[in-house]
Amino acid sequence: MNALAPADHLDRQLATMAPHRAVLRAVECRLMGAVPLDAPVLDIGSGDGHFASIAYTTPIDVGVDLRRADLHEAAARRGVFASVTGADAARLPFRDGAFATVLSNCALEHIDDLDATLAEIARVLRPGGTFAATLPSEHFRESLLGSTALRRLGLRRSAAAYGRWFDRISAHRHVYPPAEWARRLAAHGLDPVEQSYYFSAAATRAFDACHWLGVGHLVSRRLTGRWVAHPAMARPFRRWLTRFYVEPLPQPVGAYQFVRAVRRGG
Repeated sequence: MNALAPADHLDRQLATMAPHRAVLRAVECRLMGAVPLDAPVLDIGSGDGHFASIAYTTPIDVGVDLRRADLHEAAARRGVFASVTGADAARLPFRDGAFATVLSNCALEHIDDLDATLAEIARVLRPGGTFAATLPSEHFRESLLGSTALRRLGLRRSAAAYGRWFDRISAHRHVYPPAEWARRLAAHGLDPVEQSYYFSAAATRAFDACHWLGVGHLVSRRLTGRWVAHPAMARPFRRWLTRFYVEPLPQPVGAYQFVRAVRRGG
């Protein structure tokens, strides 16, 4: 599987997605699209296939998600998965060692039973296979625009409360530093070989601001079912957000983190 040229990712995301998500997902396309994907490939938390359709140029073997409506859209409209399966990631309906590569783009942080999910990922991944994931980091809360502004005003409790609120509305259940992810992965036979930060504090402040500045996209979604009703909606955001999209990877510190691990075994 081949990743698209980096210049394509942000444009394609902004053409169909709210700006806050577009810039984050575009950076993640750069990261996840660079992972060598030996087949067969499983995508956990595959959703409607929007991310995979931009990150990759050939279909992924299997997409798994709990949301049936998203799976239907992925199957009916995206054509990015050879097959889709509605299943709980903590109880995957696949045989041991069925996959050579397992992906999870910003999904594990939302899952209730994380240890059971990591155990299932290790079970369905063949020895020597690759697991790659993107996740929020321990710097997520402090890097948000609201948290930063309140902290600079000396309102540290309000800044902390804003970060907790944003975590809550983002449905983040697991936000850990790289060392904790390494420990949890290794406990299930997934040995990290690469861990890095991405999305700087400046990028995260822009991401937060886009939630408020992108209200027109929300209105468009409610009225038309599409985040972007007209291409003109994307133009001012593209000029602004390109600087964050092309940030060097990895970042010394970031609100998100990338991890690649190898399944232990013979």
